[in-house]
Formats: sequence, structure tokens, C-alpha cells
Amino acid sequence: MIRLKKMKHEEFEDYFEKLVRYYAIENVKSGRWEESSALEKARMEIDALLSEGLETKNHELLSIIETDNNQTIGYLWLHIFPRMEKKGFIYDFVIQKEYRGMGYGKASLGALEDYAIELGVENLSLHVFAHNSVAVALYKKMGYEVTSMNMAKQISNK
Repeated sequence: MIRLKKMKHEEFEDYFEKLVRYYAIENVKSGRWEESSALEKARMEIDALLSEGLETKNHELLSIIETDNNQTIGYLWLHIFPRMEKKGFIYDFVIQKEYRGMGYGKASLGALEDYAIELGVENLSLHVFAHNSVAVALYKKMGYEVTSMNMAKQISNK
């Protein structure tokens, strides 16, 4: 059904730009950022995390390949904490729209878990925006549990 492979340099640039736009949009939707500065903030945060691009130490940038047609259907970004033994963090996970709702998300997370185990990881965590109910449902179905929660209230329009 799917396999994971290391992202190629030619894929990274396009992935990076889409990630910046998506992260900016999600932060605006969640109320964390103003639209006017969201792209700049997103680019700065992601640049800081991936300071060496694909070669950034302790970061695994993976393409999700649909094996029947050998097409890239999504991407995963896994960080392995160097000082926190056996812990990993999923910074990004995306399945292209035309492949959603077909079981690829579940299969991809399962493959990522197997990949992480091979790297010595025993615990994975992630962040998901609360308004992304489809992703929240998938993560719950895959056994992920809420470990902390951010809350906000707009008070300037009382």
C-alpha cells in the first residue's frame, strides 16, 4: 500500500514552501497569529528548526509513496530528540487531498511508527490544531492521547 523513503532535494523545496503556507494558515485559523505576519513567522520558525534543510541533524524528512503506482502521496517530518532518550516528535504529516479518506493516513502513521522503532524511538508525540477534527480523530484512532492542552479566549471584543 505505502512505503516511506527519504525525501529528495528536488522534493524538499516544494515541500518546504507548502509547509510554510500551511503552517501560517493554521496559525491564523487557530487565532495565534495575525494574517499580515503569519507567512513571515511560519518561515522563521521552520527555518530555525530545519536550519540545514534535509541535512538537519536529528530530523527525518520522508516522502510517503503509494506502492501500486509509485506516486508520492504525502510527507512526514520526524524529529528525534538527541537529549531525550527514545523520544520522537512528528512535526508534520500530510496526505495529499486526493488520497485522503482511503486509509493512507493510518497506513502512513503505522509505517512511521515502525521506522521510528528501527531508529530506537519508543515514544512519539505530535501537535495538532484543535480545529483539524479529521486529524484529531485519526490520531485518537491510532492510539495517541492528549497530554497537554492550550486554551485561548478573545477578550478585546467584550
